[in-house]
Amino acid sequence: MLRSLAVLAFIAVVAAGALYAAQRKTLARGSVLAADIVAANPATLRAMQCDDHVEIGVSGAAFSCRAEFKNGLVEQVRFTMDSEGDIHPDTSTPAESHERSADPWE
Repeated sequence: MLRSLAVLAFIAVVAAGALYAAQRKTLARGSVLAADIVAANPATLRAMQCDDHVEIGVSGAAFSCRAEFKNGLVEQVRFTMDSEGDIHPDTSTPAESHERSADPWE
């Protein structure tokens, strides 16, 4: 009887620890997210720099990146990541254009 109670207590403690760990936010490096986005869009993006530390929670994440397009346009773009890890541009706010590349040959 005491052994069964100890086993149940152990299972409860492990389950509580797992639930706690699942609710904590994960930090992602912006350079990793930027590399994934550029790799998924090689025809249009030249380079991208995202926020340094992006907090990913149970419901996903929101972050912004400075995107350099192959046509020379540079914009600040907001992205959202859903709970499955898919990254989408945030269409609720328009992207901010900054400048064009100074290199006329690009």
